[in-house]
This record gives sequence, C-alpha cells and structure tokens, in this order.
Amino acid sequence: MNVAKRPQSRIDLDEIAAHLTLHAGVNVAIRFLEAVEAALNRIAAMPLSGAPFECNDARLSGLRHTSVRGFRNHYLFYFPRPDGIELVRVLHSKRDLDSALSE
Repeated sequence: MNVAKRPQSRIDLDEIAAHLTLHAGVNVAIRFLEAVEAALNRIAAMPLSGAPFECNDARLSGLRHTSVRGFRNHYLFYFPRPDGIELVRVLHSKRDLDSALSE
C-alpha cells in the first residue's frame, strides 16, 4: 500500500519532532517518528480504519483521522485512496483543528 504525504504533513512532522527534541529529548522525537510510520503503514493497509472527521469544509469531505500510539494527543489526518492513503496533516489535539485543516 502507498502512503503519499502532502508537503504540509512533512512540515508538521518536522515541527513536532523539533518540539519533542527540545522539550522531551531526541529519543522521544525518534520514538514519535517511528510510531507515526507504524501508524501510516497500518492505516494504508486498512484506510477506513480511522474515524471520519466531521467539519463544515466541503474540501475535507472524506477526511479521516487516527491518533498515534504512545502519543495520544497527536492525530494523523488523511484521505483514503484506492492504493493506500494521502496524509494531509499531523496535528496536536490542542490546536484549532478545523482552522488548521482548512489552511
């Protein structure tokens, strides 16, 4: 199965890893990135396993989300695709999710 990452999702991952490195240490950041990759591989194999994300932006129709194991406040937002998934954003739950996803 294929995992396509939008440019903003790559930026999100870099920013979260940098934040974790600064505040929790490099080992935590590495563990986060490994947990994200494992989650992406799982959901690419079963794209409908994440929960639908309800919002008012029609461009986000069909968007799904799942948390990252071991980092329950971080969510992966993605679109299912015939050959896997397209990762849209990686966001912390304290963010204004609707605004961040509508950017």
